[in-house]
Amino acid sequence: MNNITVVSYIWGIFWIYWILAAIKTRSNVKKESSGQRNIPRIVHLILVIVSYAITFFQFKNIFLWNRILPSYEYVEYIGIAILVISLLFAIWARIVLGRNWSGAIQKVEEQRLVRSGPYKYIRNPIYTGIVCGFFGIFLTFGSLASIIGFCIILTTYIIKINREQRFLVLEFGKEYEKYIKESWALIPYVF
Repeated sequence: MNNITVVSYIWGIFWIYWILAAIKTRSNVKKESSGQRNIPRIVHLILVIVSYAITFFQFKNIFLWNRILPSYEYVEYIGIAILVISLLFAIWARIVLGRNWSGAIQKVEEQRLVRSGPYKYIRNPIYTGIVCGFFGIFLTFGSLASIIGFCIILTTYIIKINREQRFLVLEFGKEYEKYIKESWALIPYVF
């Protein structure tokens, strides 16, 4: 089985879990009024899809699929390990968040600020898992396309983090402002 097939199965299992877990979330009570209107949400989804498409669809005669990392089998295995660990980290974060999770920037019924598990140090560990998963793909594929996909997904989630942060400061006030000072947004010691 080649690396593209392995990585595709790993992401497939992750997204099947994610969809099934989303079914159990609470109904929406209050949607964000300033940061996640329909257009920004659609743009976010399009950019996520583009990052997957660029990363996974092999255009063999196009320079995007040229390797920019040397092809070492152990680096590819490290990339797959990073992918698996990152997605397990995102799943752990999703489990800890429980019914407070929402795919859109919004407040859900009886929502509370979660600061346990991975949320103790990282405010957006689900995004951390996805972004680091894309970094693992880059190590595995080593192509220009995979680093472009990683950069798109990283930028997309940094933008979403900033929107969410503005919304959560309005919802949770000083409690969230304190949380910002005590945690990292995405990657510890980086951002």
